[in-house]
Amino acid sequence: MGLYERAELYDIAFSYRDIASEVDVLTDWYRRVTGRPGPASVLELGAGPAQHARELARRGAEAWALDMSPVMSDYARAQAAAEGVRLEVVTADMTAFELPRRFDLALLMVNSAGHLLTEALMVRHLECVARSLTPGGIYVMEVAHPADDEKHPQGEPPRHWSTRRGQTTVDIHFGRPGDPLDAQHRIRTYTVELNANIAGRPTSFVEQLTLRAWKRQAIDEAIQRTGRFGDVRIYGDFSSDMPLDHPEAWRMIYVMQRADR
Repeated sequence: MGLYERAELYDIAFSYRDIASEVDVLTDWYRRVTGRPGPASVLELGAGPAQHARELARRGAEAWALDMSPVMSDYARAQAAAEGVRLEVVTADMTAFELPRRFDLALLMVNSAGHLLTEALMVRHLECVARSLTPGGIYVMEVAHPADDEKHPQGEPPRHWSTRRGQTTVDIHFGRPGDPLDAQHRIRTYTVELNANIAGRPTSFVEQLTLRAWKRQAIDEAIQRTGRFGDVRIYGDFSSDMPLDHPEAWRMIYVMQRADR
């Protein structure tokens, strides 16, 4: 079982994110672009625990979550039920899905776009998203900042962090020196080591995780190829006004509006 099949440990590992503040900014971006008070419906893609969708559900939106992992889907559904919020969960591939309704806002967070390894997959993904949006709907896609990869042409240095929730501590080492790197296609296979202590019971595993570091030009070209998005804005953080080239920018966040056709 890998990281995405250990849903609770994954949730704890990424719990350092300030979900409420990020949703504040997502809502602000939505208002700025659409002129509407806020999204009435939201779809979180590659959702994992669906923390952003659950927060938007708490604020009154009709919330859906889509993830390829049945384990993650079950976990998100159970978490929403425990919190008393309504969340519709779908298990599907984010490059090949068709849903029975459309949404005002769609999200792809935490660099899940890195799992799209080719330009063709990115285009297929964007086409699926465009079909799932209401006219004038907004898609927010959070990607790793391209400068991270440009600073380290032989691959990013290993990352390490620890998080704790209740009696569970999760310690992650993300990447090792010498991990395979396809520099031409900007694809790296990371060695991910997770060590957890669950109320005094240790558990650990090591897996390989392959991700693409997307350049802005490649994403821009994919957006143009779909021809389905009009207004496209890019930010460098979950701050309403931080540009991509700001010294403190650490993310590349696309906010794009579906063209009304």
